[in-house]
Amino acid sequence: MTDSVIAVEVNDAQLAVADGSGVLHTEPGYVVIDNGAVRFGLDALPVIRRLPQAASSRHWRDFSAEPLPRPLGSFRSNADIVAAQLGRLWSRHGAGRAGVLYATPAWWTEKQVRGLVELSGTLGIRVLGLVDATVAACRHEHPGRELLQLDAALHGLTLTRLRQSGQAALGTVAGDRESFPMLGMEALIRLCMETFARRFVECSRFDPLHDSVAEQALFDRLPDWLARLARDPEVQLELTTRSGTFRATLKGEEFRLHVARACEPLLQKLRSRVAERGAHALQVHPRLADIPGVLEALLRLPDTAVHVLVPGAAAAGLVGRAPVVPRPGSGPLVTAELPWDETPAGLPAAVSTPPSGPEMHPTHLLVGHRAYRLGSGPFRVGTELQPGEAGVALDAGLRGLSRQHCTLRQENGALLVFDHSRFGTWLNGHQIAGAALLQAGDVLTVGSPPVELRLLAEVDRDGA
Repeated sequence: MTDSVIAVEVNDAQLAVADGSGVLHTEPGYVVIDNGAVRFGLDALPVIRRLPQAASSRHWRDFSAEPLPRPLGSFRSNADIVAAQLGRLWSRHGAGRAGVLYATPAWWTEKQVRGLVELSGTLGIRVLGLVDATVAACRHEHPGRELLQLDAALHGLTLTRLRQSGQAALGTVAGDRESFPMLGMEALIRLCMETFARRFVECSRFDPLHDSVAEQALFDRLPDWLARLARDPEVQLELTTRSGTFRATLKGEEFRLHVARACEPLLQKLRSRVAERGAHALQVHPRLADIPGVLEALLRLPDTAVHVLVPGAAAAGLVGRAPVVPRPGSGPLVTAELPWDETPAGLPAAVSTPPSGPEMHPTHLLVGHRAYRLGSGPFRVGTELQPGEAGVALDAGLRGLSRQHCTLRQENGALLVFDHSRFGTWLNGHQIAGAALLQAGDVLTVGSPPVELRLLAEVDRDGA
C-alpha cells in the first residue's frame, strides 16, 4: 500500500510529501502574485519581501472558505489558495496514486480538517486517512523519559506531551498541548532580519528594512548568514542594494542571546516541566535548527535529551504506518495514536544534554549592590515584610509593586518564583504566568521604573 499512496504533512513552515521510498518534496506555505504569475513555496521566496501586498503566508493557518477582505489575484478565499497549492503538489507527486494520507496540524480546528476532506474531494483526491501530525512524527519510544514534541509553523510553535503506553498517543490531560503564537518561524525570521538590520545601521548608517527591495536583498542572504553564525564566532556581513554596498559585523554570542530572549516563554515552560516531572525527551521540528541559538537554548535545559526531527518526519512516519491508519468514517475524524514502528531511542549521539549541576542553582539574589542568601525557606519580595520574614522590602513609592509581590521558594531541589501581584513579575523580559523555574543568570524585573533582581550562584575560588 505504501507505494500506491502519498502522505502530505500539512504544516506551512514545511509542507512535505512522502511515499514508501521516503520524503519526495518539501516547501513552505507561501504564495506570491508576481506580475500576474502565481509563485508557490520555494518559488515565492525570491520576491516575497519585495511584494508583501501580493503575498500570503497565512492561507494554511487560516484555511477557510470565507471571502478574503482583499482578494489575492484570482483567489477569493484562503481555501482557493490552499486548493491551488495542494492541487499542484498532487499533480506532481500523487497522480495515478490510490489516494492521500494527511498529517494534520495541531493548530487546526475540526471544521478546518473537515474542510480539507471536502476540498480534496473537489480536487479528485481520495482521502485514505487523517492522523495528528505530532503523533505521525513519533516513531520510537523514549524509555525512562517523558516525551514532548515541539512543532514549528509559520505563525506559532506548539508543545505537545505524548503518552508512550505501547504506542505514540496524544495526552488526554488539559495542558498537554500548549501554543506559543508569538514564536512562529515568521517571527523568528523577522527577529533575525531586525538583528542584522540593526548592525548595518550601527556600522554603516544604512537600514536595509527601509524599503521592500532592500529588505528582499537582506532576506536573500539570510540562509548564508545564519549558516555562518552557526559555526563562526563572528560574521562579516555584506549587502549590495541599489543604494550601494554596505558592511557590518555580528558576533554569534550576541545573536544567540537575542534569540534565547525571544524564546524565554517556551524555556520557562520547559524548565518548569522538567523540575516537576523529571527527565524528558524533546523532539524538535527541523526548521528551528535553522536559527542559531534555538537549539543551544534547548540544550541548556536540565535532564532533557533533544532530538531534531528530519524534514518531513510526519509525512514519512505516516506513510510508513499506512496499513494501520483508519479510513475516514471508521472512528474519530483525526487519529490520535499510532504504534511504534522503530526501535526505542537512545540518547542522541551528536546532541547531548548537560546535567543540571550546582553551578546552575541560584544561591543568592542580587538587588542593587546587596546579595541576599537564599535559604530553604521562602524569600519574599514586595514593599512590606513581616517581622522575622526573609526577603527584601523595595521602595513603596515605586509604581506597579504589591506589598507581597512575589516569593522565591525551594521545591524538590529547584528554586521557583511565584507571582502574587496584579501588576506582574517578569523573568528575562517576559511576564511569568503564575510561577516559573529559576536558574543562575536569570533576571527578575518588578515595578516601574523597573527594579532588576539577579539570580547568582556562589562558587569557590577555582570556579567550582
